[in-house]
Amino acid sequence: MNSRERVRRAIRFEPPDRLPCAEDFWDGTIEQWRREGMPSVKPEDYFDLDLCGMSLDASPRFAQEILERGNGMITYRDRFGYTVRKQDGVSGSMEYSDHATTDQQAWDRIKPRFSLSSDPAEPARIDDASYFAHFDPYPSWEEAAAKYERLRATGRYLHFTTYGPWEATWRHRGMDKLLMDVALEPDWLRDMADTYMNLVIRILERCLELGMKPDAVYLIEDLGSTRSLLFSPASWRATLGPSMARLGEFLHRHEIHFWMHSCGAIHNLVDDLVERGLDVLNPLQASAGMDAVALRRRYGKRLAFCGNIDVHKMTGPKEAIHEELRAKVPLAREGGYIFHSDHSIPPTVAFERYVWILETARKLFRG
Repeated sequence: MNSRERVRRAIRFEPPDRLPCAEDFWDGTIEQWRREGMPSVKPEDYFDLDLCGMSLDASPRFAQEILERGNGMITYRDRFGYTVRKQDGVSGSMEYSDHATTDQQAWDRIKPRFSLSSDPAEPARIDDASYFAHFDPYPSWEEAAAKYERLRATGRYLHFTTYGPWEATWRHRGMDKLLMDVALEPDWLRDMADTYMNLVIRILERCLELGMKPDAVYLIEDLGSTRSLLFSPASWRATLGPSMARLGEFLHRHEIHFWMHSCGAIHNLVDDLVERGLDVLNPLQASAGMDAVALRRRYGKRLAFCGNIDVHKMTGPKEAIHEELRAKVPLAREGGYIFHSDHSIPPTVAFERYVWILETARKLFRG
């Protein structure tokens, strides 16, 4: 099997030929590993990972500009309508400010920006680079299609990544204000979520028209803390659920898998996500009590998983992470599981340790 066939079999709950593997890395991790001896090749090639991706730009396309840079920090305005200050080139805490949607009058002005231009000269809303901190100009649609073809030629399972309706909306509205909107302005929140999802679906339609069909659409949609959901399932159903259902219906109609990433303890929302067409849940944060083994018992073949390997155990005693692997890797033998950390790999995980973890996981799969 090639990687694409391997992952597709796993999602269908059919035994793959070997352990399907994917991973995300913090900014700075690969640079650190190069200093520790990793060859200068792409991590997906070196580790023989099975996924590759492109990212959608479903933003209101405000001007993106660097405001300040120096002393290891960068401050910039983003296309989504916020300002952020963070470490430059390193993952870590981020200070968000100056969100564009200050009130409903501001939203009325911003809402028309969530649209797909019919002008063929307008830059594409998709690229093979991450959306986050994307400072380079976007390619033309023709150039984007060529990038898609190059990724397809790798034989990897190809996903298109974009924010979910919650992640997208708080970025231009602000997290604190949007949490209040859940309780006080649910109709407005639903309008913002629906407007965003309309654009996502329109971008996907344009991609399909140009022959760019992904294996999956992968939403980044953090809905939980380490203890609970950010809001009640009932509030989610009333505000964000309808847009998720429309996306799920669109994807299944076009035979595209529906993936979602959400950190936190989201146990109480998983049934709702499955009802709206979710095929694969990632990353199953272990420290928030998410457990792939328990979830498999509950959902059987209705939901596949990608992740749940506790990053905290990767830096501790080998026996702790070995036990983690022994518990979870066997899930993959009958399909329905893709190896991945329970978030992404920080530079505190040594290169030699990660190599050992991946080799051990692959051996455990073989039995």
